[in-house]
Amino acid sequence: MVMNLKQFSTYTQSRVDQYLEQQLSDYAPANQLHNAMRYSLFNGGKRIRPMLTYASAQLVGDISSLTDASAAALESIHAYSLIHDDLPAMDNDELRRGKPTCHIQFDEATAILAGDALQTFAFELLSNPTSAQPELAIKLIQELVVASGRNGMITGQMIDLSSENKNISLAELEQMHVHKTGALIKASVRMGALSTGQVKPEQLAKLDAYAHAIGLAFQVQDDIIDLTSDTETLGKTQFSDAEANKATYPKLLGLDGAKALVVRLHEQAIAQISEFGDKSQPLTDLANYIIDRNHAENLYFQSHHHHHHWSHPQFEK
Repeated sequence: MVMNLKQFSTYTQSRVDQYLEQQLSDYAPANQLHNAMRYSLFNGGKRIRPMLTYASAQLVGDISSLTDASAAALESIHAYSLIHDDLPAMDNDELRRGKPTCHIQFDEATAILAGDALQTFAFELLSNPTSAQPELAIKLIQELVVASGRNGMITGQMIDLSSENKNISLAELEQMHVHKTGALIKASVRMGALSTGQVKPEQLAKLDAYAHAIGLAFQVQDDIIDLTSDTETLGKTQFSDAEANKATYPKLLGLDGAKALVVRLHEQAIAQISEFGDKSQPLTDLANYIIDRNHAENLYFQSHHHHHHWSHPQFEK
């Protein structure tokens, strides 16, 4: 089966969404809670993390049920983090992807609980007792714990909140992003590879370096987009970062400097996975997409580029 990024994206979305739907079975006393969880899980996100998970899995082995669980768990953690990020006590945002944020659509208490529930739901998926490989399941749980907890995302958010209105250095800014968004992106790639039970240590090291580079590039690009595009394209209020007086890459490096950094990180990422051959095409496509989201929206998710095709019989399964 030949897929370009648009097709791979569609494949990934339907696969992870189906899995989430199956697992998110209703519990009658929690109807309102499930509505809020669903609202935030199925809010039109691109499913970048699951895409990285599946792309990384097929690179080193075969996609398994643990790959599905990993992809769904990562998306669940991501959704919870966005709900809590948007809360009045945090970023106080009323729009996300052009729709009311969870606490606006429901109420603040429900949003907090929905975030809490999505966080534990992630580990519910990975700790599924029917797993044929309990040791591997525990390894994946550890990966997600480190990436999403005090050693990862939560610390990134804390650094973010405490660094507003302060002049922070480039090193501190990178520290924040490595934790806040980088850790989960790295976990997506690592968990995908690990979920196959077939990854070699040297492959994992290359995937780590790839993920580190695109995670950072993603953030630098985010800062650039925040500065250069309008509210409608953005789906959030333009200049929201600038208004909150947050340190950004363009602010510290200048716009051209930030753009040059993105190019450098992009080259680093591609170099890490080039030796995997044809199978690295989806990860290459994803790196290109992350680096060039302004154009990429039109490019990858609508048109079909002949050189972006790659084939994997196992996607037929």
